[in-house]
Amino acid sequence: MKGWLLRNPQKMEDPSIVKIMKVVEERNLELELVNPLDVQVVCEDTPDGMVYVGDEKKMVPDYVIAAFFTEKNYHAQSVLIMLESLGAFCINNWDCIEGVDDKLHVFQKVVKDIKGVKFPKTVLITDKTTPEFISSQFDYPVVMKVMHGSKGQGVVLVNSEKECETLINMTMAGKCSDEIIVQECISSSRGRDIRIVLIDGKFETAFVRQNESSFRSNIAKGGKKVDFDPPQELIETAEKIASLLGIAVGTVDFLFGEEGTFYLCEANAMPGIAFDVEAAFKKVVKAVAERPVPAWKEVK
Repeated sequence: MKGWLLRNPQKMEDPSIVKIMKVVEERNLELELVNPLDVQVVCEDTPDGMVYVGDEKKMVPDYVIAAFFTEKNYHAQSVLIMLESLGAFCINNWDCIEGVDDKLHVFQKVVKDIKGVKFPKTVLITDKTTPEFISSQFDYPVVMKVMHGSKGQGVVLVNSEKECETLINMTMAGKCSDEIIVQECISSSRGRDIRIVLIDGKFETAFVRQNESSFRSNIAKGGKKVDFDPPQELIETAEKIASLLGIAVGTVDFLFGEEGTFYLCEANAMPGIAFDVEAAFKKVVKAVAERPVPAWKEVK
């Protein structure tokens, strides 16, 4: 079974990529590194199961690991959609990657389709949003963050209306390239959250990330992993969210609420270094084997 790792060869130092490639080397897996920007996008009504990487013609892989974290451009999008249309099992597909990237839209989808999931109240900042409006919606402190940030970057704690005004003014004056949201601060979860890892959309493992020196729990910001056995209800909620968002391999994060409650924090299409790579590959192989045969193979 052959796979492609879609990744710029000049950017292999990410810890999650290093972890994947170590297992690939140790187990002699057929996973080829392919730069998504080298793949030619060709759309035709009678595909033959072949694609071009540069000028070289290659068979469509059985599965694809989409690891172009910082290169989510139109070309990469088109490559992934093309490979999925030709029957490759994409981890994850473009709809998932694009969907989980937008923290606000995740909440909007969840509130529409899954009953009973709590999440922090969220307001989208626009040039019409005033500090007074934010103060009318929340008690301070609040959390302000960029919509598509990761690893705790672009997340700040805002303690007063004056701070809020300063940050909004700076954001608007700087013409930030990303959307900005303000969220209710779940104080009972300060510096900690629950990360539930899913493979093939199903629960694999879970742990708590906790940081004694910051309100952000991210490992990249000094957080530590602590083993955690989540209640079955939380596992089922995570799996429902994964199904809704089309997560094949990824995570769903929750905050600790009061009196045993939990708040959805965000979802991620790649779980970083949090998952068991060997277990993931075994489940991927099983998922690929159970998929329908692509139409172009049936024709042959």
